[in-house]
Amino acid sequence: MEIVKVCPDINVVLDIDSGLIAEMRKDILVTDLKPVSAEIEQLEKLAIALENSLDPRNAPMKSYVGREGTYKIGGLFQGMFFGFWIALSILMLAVFLIIKTDLSLIGL
Repeated sequence: MEIVKVCPDINVVLDIDSGLIAEMRKDILVTDLKPVSAEIEQLEKLAIALENSLDPRNAPMKSYVGREGTYKIGGLFQGMFFGFWIALSILMLAVFLIIKTDLSLIGL
């Protein structure tokens, strides 16, 4: 918002954006909200990207073309990784319990 002082003696100003001529008052503060609105638009883009990241079919915000489904593939590999280690630990626990209960299996 830009203003031009038309008559500084009687405090009359012109708003360039709207073409409105008005009295300048000392008790009213005028600020430019364009930088604030630009930051709000950036935050809206980031919020939409975060919301899209919850759907595994969407691509990440700053990724190359053709990267749709990366969250889906990542979730699949994560499930396989943790499933493997959980299954391995249950299998080892079962082997230790079987060996402890029946020592004749190992020749003792």
